This record gives sequence, structure tokens and C-alpha cells, in this order.
Amino acid sequence: MNTTEKDFMLVMIPYFAEVLTADMPDSVRLLRFQALKGVQQYLNRYQENGYLPELVSAIAEKKCKRILTLTTKAEMERLVKPRCPHYDGNRFWPDEYIVPEEELICWSETSLRAPLNEAGQKRYMELFRQVLPEESKLLAI
Repeated sequence: MNTTEKDFMLVMIPYFAEVLTADMPDSVRLLRFQALKGVQQYLNRYQENGYLPELVSAIAEKKCKRILTLTTKAEMERLVKPRCPHYDGNRFWPDEYIVPEEELICWSETSLRAPLNEAGQKRYMELFRQVLPEESKLLAI
């Protein structure tokens, strides 16, 4: 297995260890541990659905880093569960709690259910170029 295709759990293990061993209130420790488990569940589904391992590992790294900085349940819920970005009627806007790699997966799943409108397609391509720049060059998009 090369470094770009490593299993996301190899990324997550040090974060679980940090949460279990760091000096913090038990309430924060429990909140962070539950958030890590929630992220793990989503990532398992992405892995089972065959998404690129480097996407799944990137999501793991970014979300785990962020979990270690958050202290409220509301923040954890916003970070853990994937959701749609804000749409202002003209375009979609990134959100500090939405990881680009995960938003790309969400757009991919949405496009399988129905054709994307112009704004959705534009955001999907923008994310594709941002997250997978070499692949986007190969496809000339």
C-alpha cells in the first residue's frame, strides 16, 4: 500500500490515542471520542462504496485535527455529519465545518441521484480541480 492509499484508520489511530491520554475534562474527552467514532462510521461507508483511499484519508486527517480543537457538542455535530454547503441563489459557499474532499463525495453521490443544476455542476467541478488537480488535468476540465 503506498502512502497516498493508506487506510484511513492509520490516520485516525493517533487522534484516538491523543483523546484517550491527553489532559482534558472528561466531558470534552467523551465528546471528542464520540465525534471520532462518528467520523469513523462515515469513513467506513465511503471506503465500502469504493471512494479513493486518498480522499477518505484526507477527510480523516482534516476532521480529526479539527475535532481536537472543538469543545462543544454543536460544533462537533456540524463537523462530524456531512451536509450541504450554503447556497445564496447564485453559488455555493464553503463552510468552515465542511471538508472539501467530503463535499466532493457528497456532490458525486448527488449527481448519481439526479442531474446537477448549473450551480451544483460548477461547484462539483471547482472541488474536483481543487481536491484532485492532477486528475482534473488529465480530464481537461
